[in-house]
Amino acid sequence: MNTQDNDKLGASLKDYYQRKSLSADSVERLLAQANTEKPATLLSTIGFRRPLVGLAWVASLFVVVMVAQFLYHQQSHQNNLTALVLEEIAMNHNKKLDAEYRETQPEVLRMAMQRLDFPLSLPEDIQRDFQLLGGRYCSIQGGLAAQLKVRNRATGAVSTLYVTELTEKLARIEEQQVLQGSVDIQLWQQQGRFFGLATDAALVSRDDGQDENRE
Repeated sequence: MNTQDNDKLGASLKDYYQRKSLSADSVERLLAQANTEKPATLLSTIGFRRPLVGLAWVASLFVVVMVAQFLYHQQSHQNNLTALVLEEIAMNHNKKLDAEYRETQPEVLRMAMQRLDFPLSLPEDIQRDFQLLGGRYCSIQGGLAAQLKVRNRATGAVSTLYVTELTEKLARIEEQQVLQGSVDIQLWQQQGRFFGLATDAALVSRDDGQDENRE
């Protein structure tokens, strides 16, 4: 192949590869496309994260609502339980039923009431302020209880003292003194037992008046 033929071949190859290379316009178009795709990718990532953040917020709110509802129902249940116990004690006290076992010593009364599975030993303040007259069986929230007649040593007023085993349910009732209709009721827990002392409210008011006069 002579020199002239070589020159023609080189020129042809150069022209071929120039046609195959990217033009300046093509390069600019590719760069512009790359710049527009990056923000789109970023936006798609942000758009993906926003639903996740929203779902987390909704889940947290759901948990808060569930906890609030649980606490509300717990408190409501406890209030209902306390109200039922107060109503039950007041109703039994208003019946003014006589004692079936007339014993004035707690130990002797406990031996007579053999169905009881808890002691009838009275708290010190009850022993100091009241005289035991006797007792009978009753129930508090379905549990066996003792309904004791006690007389106030200072005024002679007769009250009803309820004693039963301290169950898990009764343990949720707080110590308190409330007026249930015409009956003054004190509730407390002591030595694994639940106590309720019911007295006619009129007698309690009269006792308070007498105490003020003595002062």
